[in-house]
Amino acid sequence: AARTGSISATATGSPSATATATATALMMSSAVGAEPFQKPGRVILDSMPEVYVYDHCPFCVRVRLAFGVKNVKFNCQFMANDDIETPTSMVGKKIAPIFKFPADNLVMGESLDIIKLIDSDPRFGPVGAIQPGTGRTDFKAWQKSVQSLLRTLQRPRYVATGLMPEFQQLDGRHAFIKNHQLPPYEKPEWKGTDGNQGMDMDEKIRLYAEAMAEDPAPMVEELNAKLEELDGLVYSE
Repeated sequence: AARTGSISATATGSPSATATATATALMMSSAVGAEPFQKPGRVILDSMPEVYVYDHCPFCVRVRLAFGVKNVKFNCQFMANDDIETPTSMVGKKIAPIFKFPADNLVMGESLDIIKLIDSDPRFGPVGAIQPGTGRTDFKAWQKSVQSLLRTLQRPRYVATGLMPEFQQLDGRHAFIKNHQLPPYEKPEWKGTDGNQGMDMDEKIRLYAEAMAEDPAPMVEELNAKLEELDGLVYSE
């Protein structure tokens, strides 16, 4: 209803009507008031923090975004997707992101734990710069509703281009295909479980190639409609 009011006002061609309708829509939305963002001063530490990431990984993006919000300079280390040794040597398993802070001889994983640490330590600038999560379930529900669509659109394109640093070599692309299923398959069918070897690698590559060759236009149209739904949930000045 809020979006309809805004669209109708726009159709009248009246800027004042549009502004009024937009203000009304915002009051009707689930948005809450927030102070305008003030960029803190640049923080450059003698002992440079390091973050080991994959470019496609949303949890890695979360940490990189937090460093950006806090305006902290850091070294961003992109790992190859088939590189098991580097993360395992630091935290005991293949995960990302990984935060390394030589000044404290600290190495840790888990994106939210990393963000909590840097936002509570004054060495990384003013504390409390990042607001806590709202716990809103509507965002989670929206994310779940586009999961299969995004996997079908994104995953074949991650590995087809080789533009992301973790996929620049064939081994990295194949490692991703091996471990990341395409809809409608679930992880146990794709990777296998105890007593089940999972899908043959040649079959996985074939399915990725078919997904990449499929016309993306209908999926993009569907995703655009879902993004319009999301627009009604998000407000920012």
